[in-house]
Amino acid sequence: MASRFEDAIEATDRALRTSRPLRIWLGSLRWCGDSIHGTTRLTVKDRAVLTESGSEAIVFFLLLATDPDAGARPVFLPLSLARVRLDREAFALEADQSTIFIMEAERREGYARFVVDAFRRGEKIRTGSGDSLIFDGEDIGAFRAVSSIPGGDTSNLLLRIMTGSGDVVLKSYRFLDTGNREPEILARLHARKFPHVARHLGDVALGRGKDRLVLGTVTAHVDAVDLFTWLRDEWRRCLGREAGPNEDVAEASRGIASDLGGATAALHEALIDRHPRPWHTEPFTEEDFRDTFKSATRSLGSALRRLGQFARGDETTLAESARQARAHLLDLRAQIEETLRRLEASVGGVKCVIHSDLHLAQVLRRRSDGELLFIDFEGEPDRASGERGRKLPPLRDVGSLVRSFAYVRHYAIRDFLSLVSSGATAPSMKAHSEPAEGMLERLTAWEEDMVGRFTGAYLSRSALHHGLDSREARQLIRGWAMEKALYELEYELKHRVSNFPIPLDGIAALAAPAQR
Repeated sequence: MASRFEDAIEATDRALRTSRPLRIWLGSLRWCGDSIHGTTRLTVKDRAVLTESGSEAIVFFLLLATDPDAGARPVFLPLSLARVRLDREAFALEADQSTIFIMEAERREGYARFVVDAFRRGEKIRTGSGDSLIFDGEDIGAFRAVSSIPGGDTSNLLLRIMTGSGDVVLKSYRFLDTGNREPEILARLHARKFPHVARHLGDVALGRGKDRLVLGTVTAHVDAVDLFTWLRDEWRRCLGREAGPNEDVAEASRGIASDLGGATAALHEALIDRHPRPWHTEPFTEEDFRDTFKSATRSLGSALRRLGQFARGDETTLAESARQARAHLLDLRAQIEETLRRLEASVGGVKCVIHSDLHLAQVLRRRSDGELLFIDFEGEPDRASGERGRKLPPLRDVGSLVRSFAYVRHYAIRDFLSLVSSGATAPSMKAHSEPAEGMLERLTAWEEDMVGRFTGAYLSRSALHHGLDSREARQLIRGWAMEKALYELEYELKHRVSNFPIPLDGIAALAAPAQR
């Protein structure tokens, strides 16, 4: 049956391909970063009407976003189309004799209702290209309410849907990858009764087989806070003197570092089978090392180019910071590459399915009992298609978490300096104040202690690394931390420019001679 919104759908289809203002609007959405901008070419590869009412139609669009630098990336874009403004942030598209208001579908209650019903019915929706959208999973209960989950900087969108059977989290992937292993990983961990992950309830995908594109997953909602936020909030309480003088952030967080090391070792063990594919271990080869080295040095080259662009910009402070950072990186290049070459010692060791983007914000701490739960297994958002789910040595996850503790330290320093500059620590807090130098030393000591406890617990509990002595293990973790820091630098320069000094500081520290 033809849609009553067919003219609006056709106009939106044309605008996605031809309208620069619409591309700019898409680029302004928080999940996008700079992946879609005014010069990005968008092609509509597929579409389907999901549901419609008298006031709006919710339509699935599959786009191909092509950019000279990033290549072509498939994008999942469900849109709400209406002839009246239902949301103040809607994009107004002038089409023929009328105006169409375009919104992200996830903002609309009708989208959540549709998803709940689609899982209940095991829906298969034919698309314009003859493919099918397939909802595969459990009946997640009758719809009650929906709210968005603040996600900060992310390439995904998260909804909390309240149902008669309990609350669930719907994650919609925006940038799609046939190598996305998250649904398989969640299903495997759920089947193995792995305690450190939320219950997997189902997923929605386009097509089947090797070209299957996973569009989203559904998991049980957990009342929790991610570890990055928890640690940062603990330091804020301490710095703001909301905590009593006898409360010690370092003491409170030590057990978490050890627990995290043990949970990470258990995660890697749960992702391994001893029989052939897809979960068995494979040898990390010389070719794997060369690919890793090339990828890391590509990130460095990309960062240097972006810093050069900023250095020539009109913003004086940023230009000077970028100029100094670029010069510093060029001075360090030989040491950076030498640190990366230590990863050649991984050759002959194992590679396997790992988390692939493990940092403290990807670990939840359940409020009821402090249990740690891993989330977001789809890999790093800025990796090319096919790279995000590749098998890697497990110590790569360890190196990523090592870098994440550095982010907590930097954010805490930023919070502390903000308090000092605002005068928030005086005069009523004068009795508990401490010099800036002392706080910096305290935070550095805390980071070193957390890293030591985390890596020590991981190595002592992981059956995958019993053949490594502690010095070899530290060198490999340092090499993987450098590889991650270079990715972070490229990412921050693309998405959060004010943050680029954080990975830059880490790169400099990792390039320095290691302490024995």
